Order: sequence, then C-alpha cells, then structure tokens
Amino acid sequence: MKIIFTKEIGFCFGVKRALKMVEDNLPKLKKPIKMYGSLVHNKEVTERLRKKGIKIVNDLKKTKEGTLIISAHGLPQKIKNKLRRRRGLDLLDTTCPIVARVQKTAELLQKEGKKVLIFGDPNHQEVLGIKDAAKEKAIVFCSKEELLKFKPKKNKKYGLVVQTTQDFEKFKEIEKIAKRKLSQVEIFNTICQTSFKRQTEIRKLAKKVDAVLIIGSTTSANTKRLYQISSKINPGTFFVKTAEDLKREWFKNIKNVGIGAGASTPDWIINEVVKKIKTYDSKKKNKEN
Repeated sequence: MKIIFTKEIGFCFGVKRALKMVEDNLPKLKKPIKMYGSLVHNKEVTERLRKKGIKIVNDLKKTKEGTLIISAHGLPQKIKNKLRRRRGLDLLDTTCPIVARVQKTAELLQKEGKKVLIFGDPNHQEVLGIKDAAKEKAIVFCSKEELLKFKPKKNKKYGLVVQTTQDFEKFKEIEKIAKRKLSQVEIFNTICQTSFKRQTEIRKLAKKVDAVLIIGSTTSANTKRLYQISSKINPGTFFVKTAEDLKREWFKNIKNVGIGAGASTPDWIINEVVKKIKTYDSKKKNKEN
C-alpha cells in the first residue's frame, strides 16, 4: 500500500512560532503560568504544555497574577489592554502575525468609515478578535446564503475580510456575490497561504488515491475544512485525531492512501498514524505469504 503525503503537512509557521515562544520563554516566565484556552487547536499539544506546568484557564476575570499566554488565534485588543493593566500579570502574546494582519486590516477599514464584513466562523476565537478590531460593528457571516440575505444600506461603503483558514473556493463564491450585491466594496483575500496550499493539495490528492486520511483535532477549523473538501471529492475520506482512531477495514483492497493534516497537527501524531498503517500492510503481506 502506497502512502502519499500532501507537500504542506504538520505545523504551520504560526503554530511553530507560538510553541517556540512558549518553550523558549518557559524557564523565565513568572509563575503561575496560565494559558487562555488552547495555544493551538490540538488536544495532544495542549496536554504536552499542561505537563510542563501550564494551567489552562477559561475565565480571565480570575487571572490576576503570574503569566498569561495568549494563543496563536489572538484575543480582542480591548481584552489585552485590560489584562495589561493588571499589575501582577505578565502577558506572553503568541498571536500569529497573519491573524494580527487581518485584525489591522479590519481596523483600518473601520477607520476609513467602511462597514466591515467578515467571512468566517462567528464563534471562533480568531473571528472574535477581528470583529473587535472593527470596534464590534462588523457583520460576520459563514455562508453565501447569509450574504445573499444581507440587505446593504444605500451609498454605504463596505470592506470584506476573511478568516485565515476559510475555504478558498467558498471565498471566491462570496467575492462574486459581494461584488454583485454591494456597489461600493473593497475585498481582501486574507486566507493565509499555508491554508490555501493545503486546500489546493488535498483537492488534487483526493482525486488520485483510493482513500484519504485527514489528521488533526476536531476543534481545529483548518483541519475540519480539509476534511470537508476531501469528503466531497473522495468518499473514502476519514478524520483521524490519533493512531487510535484507525480501523483496519478502511484499508481493505486499498492500493494507495493520501495523508493530509491540519496546521496544528504535530509531527509525532502523523508519524504514529503512518507507523500503524504500515503494520496493517505488513500483516496483509504475511497473510498472503
């Protein structure tokens, strides 16, 4: 059984940067060390950090001393400002620079008097940060149907930005509708290049293999996006969090399997999955002999 990987696989730049920032600074960070939610959307990575003494918190009101790590997905600026005013608290901000750039774009559009539209998942941490950058006046929508229902104001200027991990093909549909529906709109494709490349590669790979494995966490937006894209092309697409999720029957009569992974999926998880797949293949060969 042949295993074919997408070229872009494993941690993206933003995730690598966030983890390096945490691990390099860990010995000198003021204790207790806390992290708001997950540094990146992967349970195994979160557990690894927890074992290093980092406590996960979901209530910022009680975080008043030590160090607070802000995840790669970022936080609304007004919340960061409040946190910085707490005398006993240090911040380690690992916000991905690409996410920060989208926030800045939304902020500038708002300052120019444009109504900001965000194509993204309304409850995602990244989108909430972008919305805040536009002074909470932005409108978030996650489908073309929602945009079609939107009633623009006459003579109003609009600016459109996109969650960095959104599906590029869906964005192109949104772009066409926005240009048709809004007389004055400035559109920014803020999907990160890594997400775009992974989506492009999985579309190609899903067409030429018997089965596809997408490895990553169910809380990861970009991993779920890869699964959705691949599933539409290849019905033999499976979502795998770890090697424990694999089932031998998936590989029956399979000659080649494609593997893609989310931007927050660690190499060690991918390697464990591949190792287990190879045991299925070796057992099959032994049976034939």
